[in-house]
Amino acid sequence: MTEHYFKNALSITSTQLANLSFASNSILLFNAKTLELSDFNLPDCLSPFELTIINRRKSPQAKQEYLATRLLLKHLIKVAQPQHAHVALNKMSTEFDEASSKLQIHVSDDVINTCISHSHGLVGVALNFDKSEFGFDIEKVSLKRPFEKLAKHFYHNDEITLITEPTNTQAQADTFFRIWTLKESVAKATSRPIAKLLSPNVFDELHSAKLSACSNRVTVAYSNDSNVCFDVSVVHKKSIDWRCFLLNDFINQFC
Repeated sequence: MTEHYFKNALSITSTQLANLSFASNSILLFNAKTLELSDFNLPDCLSPFELTIINRRKSPQAKQEYLATRLLLKHLIKVAQPQHAHVALNKMSTEFDEASSKLQIHVSDDVINTCISHSHGLVGVALNFDKSEFGFDIEKVSLKRPFEKLAKHFYHNDEITLITEPTNTQAQADTFFRIWTLKESVAKATSRPIAKLLSPNVFDELHSAKLSACSNRVTVAYSNDSNVCFDVSVVHKKSIDWRCFLLNDFINQFC
């Protein structure tokens, strides 16, 4: 039975970063398109390694997403681990570990697993202190993408049936992108390439790996007065109480 995967049970609360007290199993969401890169002195915010990465990013949005995810991860570290509260931001560094296929943040002598996701400017970050099987994904729900064609090319037949059963285009899109975010989340939780999870039935994969999942949709207001809908899924082994906080502000005094 797959019905419960389509129930929007994941908690997503809008709040201000300044008012957010850290709780474990928290995912921070933020519209990085609202960042003004010129407001930040990047050498104070990012490690030398991170500076080389952001300088390779060509588009302003890619730079905004990179900076926002790194600042939010470092904020979480400072709040969650008081021993690191006074560590300078440029002394923390995020680097991808090839062996574990995880993005890790290095703080003093500590190495902490993280998870990030981004889609069309919306970014999400989380810390995974106990290095459990955990992953989450964000994807913009777009009616313009040929999702039915993509599903028939990549997805499992049972998933295609779920997508094509509704006659309503919006319902088809919602189902397609829910399955997509679940697949991406499983890939991150199990450190497997997404290419190997496209054709298998994601619900069978969740069951065989003994992973739980919860999802929801969130609508974000963009500067052109349009509202953009995103699907968010979380996959986890040890905890069922992950929750999201959509930040409607950003502390420019980070750096």
